[in-house]
Amino acid sequence: MEYICHRRYKKTGASGKEYNFRRGTKLETISDYIVLNDGAVCSVKSLDAFQYFARNNDNRGLERGDLTYAIAFSQRKPNKDNDFRFTDKEREMLCKEYKHFLKDMDFIVFNYDFFNAEIEELQKLADRLFGKGRGK
Repeated sequence: MEYICHRRYKKTGASGKEYNFRRGTKLETISDYIVLNDGAVCSVKSLDAFQYFARNNDNRGLERGDLTYAIAFSQRKPNKDNDFRFTDKEREMLCKEYKHFLKDMDFIVFNYDFFNAEIEELQKLADRLFGKGRGK
């Protein structure tokens, strides 16, 4: 499967090599690893994969990566009433309507399926969380 770098990745990969990928760099997978020239960059289910790379088999990886990053890693401040980045109303909506994208925990953590979701579903979620057109 093809992956694409949606944010600059300048880190040491799983193979111990130093990598510096620009946005738009295309990579492949071998087994459960994102690789470049047979050098393992990271696991497809790692935090690095979720933050820097997106599935690109439909040529919409940059869009998918931008949406998943905005939703899962947004820089919104914690709500003054709790320590979560999502309001109680947003948490309720996520747990009720998007449970298939969440890990079973006491706080919001998105699962592997979320990072591989179809663009339309991600955009719908982004619109609900950030307002129409603000998810990108």
